[in-house]
Amino acid sequence: MSKPIKWKLKIEHLMACNCNWGCPCSFDAPPTYVTCEAALGYRVVEGKYGDVTLDGLRWVLAAIWPGPLHERNGRGVVYLDARAQGAKREALEAIATGKAGGPIGIFMSTVTNGLMVHSARLEFKYDGKVSRFSADDQVEVEFEPIHNPVTGAEHIASVLLPTGLLTKREDYFSAKAFAVKTDNLNFSYPGRNALAFTSTWRGP
Repeated sequence: MSKPIKWKLKIEHLMACNCNWGCPCSFDAPPTYVTCEAALGYRVVEGKYGDVTLDGLRWVLAAIWPGPLHERNGRGVVYLDARAQGAKREALEAIATGKAGGPIGIFMSTVTNGLMVHSARLEFKYDGKVSRFSADDQVEVEFEPIHNPVTGAEHIASVLLPTGLLTKREDYFSAKAFAVKTDNLNFSYPGRNALAFTSTWRGP
């Protein structure tokens, strides 16, 4: 039996979902509207899977959960960076699907009702209120600030999560654009929750 491959990545993470601002999942609370419908984008700032360097590579997940994530039964699509070939693609897929373990492995263990994997042309920009990511013409997410409903001023919100699984701090925004259209997922929720964080993950 081969030994599990050790890996370590510094990642940038962007997410938009159908919940109201302030992701309930971060507080172990049920989704705002019963289901969780989300798109998540990732970029490897630097890191290795075994001896395979993954610097700069990206992946995107679009998924739906019928209830709280910890109850599982999610289904989704993973889009792997089309630039990743050979050993790099195998490593990226192992991490993105959760097979390589670590924090992302625990998160992906909630997607138990089907997961498809495709290669795609991915765009990714991690830049606060103007962050964005996309996967071909099937996933599009663009951030904007949360605005004060009375004054219209930009509202800045962050949360500290000392016991968080994926990160210890999240910065909150609004989704200026948020649409997913695949063979088995079709939803759009502009104006809802968006968040960003950086973190370092290890596995297995």
